[in-house]
Amino acid sequence: MIINKIKKAYKGGDRSSLVFKNIVNSIGIKGIGILISLLLIPMSISYVGAAEYGVWLTVSSVIGWMNWFDFGLGNGLRNKVTAEYSMNNIENVKLYVSSTYGFLTIISLSFFFLFLIVHQFVDWKGFFNVPDHLSQTINNIVVIVLISFCAQFVLQLIYNLLTAVHLTYKANLIMTFALVISILGVGILYHFTEGNLLLLVAVLAMAPVFSMLIFSLYYFRNDLSTLRPSFNKIDLKGAKSIMGLGSMFFLVQLGGLFLYQTSNIIIAKVLGLEEVSVYNVVHKYFMALYIVVTVILNPYWTGFTEAFALKDFVWMKKAMANLWKISAFFIGMNLIFLIISPYVFDIWIGDRLEIPFLLTVFLSVYFLFFFWYNVHITIIYGVSKLKVQSIIILIGALLNVPLSIFFGKIIGLNGVVLANTLILGTLGLITSYQAYRIVYEKASGIWLK
Repeated sequence: MIINKIKKAYKGGDRSSLVFKNIVNSIGIKGIGILISLLLIPMSISYVGAAEYGVWLTVSSVIGWMNWFDFGLGNGLRNKVTAEYSMNNIENVKLYVSSTYGFLTIISLSFFFLFLIVHQFVDWKGFFNVPDHLSQTINNIVVIVLISFCAQFVLQLIYNLLTAVHLTYKANLIMTFALVISILGVGILYHFTEGNLLLLVAVLAMAPVFSMLIFSLYYFRNDLSTLRPSFNKIDLKGAKSIMGLGSMFFLVQLGGLFLYQTSNIIIAKVLGLEEVSVYNVVHKYFMALYIVVTVILNPYWTGFTEAFALKDFVWMKKAMANLWKISAFFIGMNLIFLIISPYVFDIWIGDRLEIPFLLTVFLSVYFLFFFWYNVHITIIYGVSKLKVQSIIILIGALLNVPLSIFFGKIIGLNGVVLANTLILGTLGLITSYQAYRIVYEKASGIWLK
């Protein structure tokens, strides 16, 4: 009976079935990706050492910024495509896709040439707090990161398009393939070269670029052939329409940039590079659980966008109830992760780093709030009602940096995590309130903007 229901849900063509199919397929693909990403950490530390690996983690935070710093156009495009695609307005979709690719390409090239000019005047050694013997290497690393950043700035749109048309699992396939390239590259370096931070960065930074490029070419000839961008379809009005929605996403993403992506830099400046490695090991550990959460949430985002465009509040209420059940399950899983963490770290990291259990406790609590916040922000993103979020996340981001520095100086790594948790807990309360009011058709005023 249960197996038949699962088969029916998997093979169905309705919205709930598409969400379920994406979740099931993504779990396997993401599971492989999680395993590879966990294996990459001890391999990389063994290859270059904890301190130099900390340099990569700190600089690579900049690469992570691209996920937030595309002026909101990626998520704006995603929601526009889902809404128009659900109503079969293919010509509008083509216009939006072509215009967004064209606009981001112009921005990327402009940023690249501007950065090349500014780059030579910046003291990167002092900025990233690296030791003297890496003073020249850090300059080369920044250039490699810049190239990767600018390429992914445009190429990552393929993720938004695949998720917009209920093909989230195929977007996850791109990410996992990039990790396969990374671990093969690091494995080759480990066996055939001495520890070389520059070579490690080149492999880890360029693997995603190669993966995105290959899969973009493939998908635009197959699954996304009707949405393939064209020079003839680039239109200023299309870009303006995306930017209208994208500007709100941009404000939220800008706040997210400072809220989520500055911890490594703060830790490096206040506590040192080796502490960056310690923090990231524990963060990666719990992040593996959160990645499973995102596998589930991503298809729901698209489902909420489509349902809201079609005014299907019955589906939205059922979906929200499902997300609450999912939250309860992952709260339990978080506790299990905490209990078994000393044994996992002993097998995974061994004596390469000393991992304080109290730091694990602090990050476990942080991720509880992180799960709750992201369940509800998925609904907010899906319906594109971002006014409240743009305000509270910017305020939170502004408070987070000084709080992290203040508590970091007093109680070390735990202080940085404590500051993040206080901010995220507040955001989670406000976000869950707004999501509930929207789904149950009680929102008005600023809550519906």
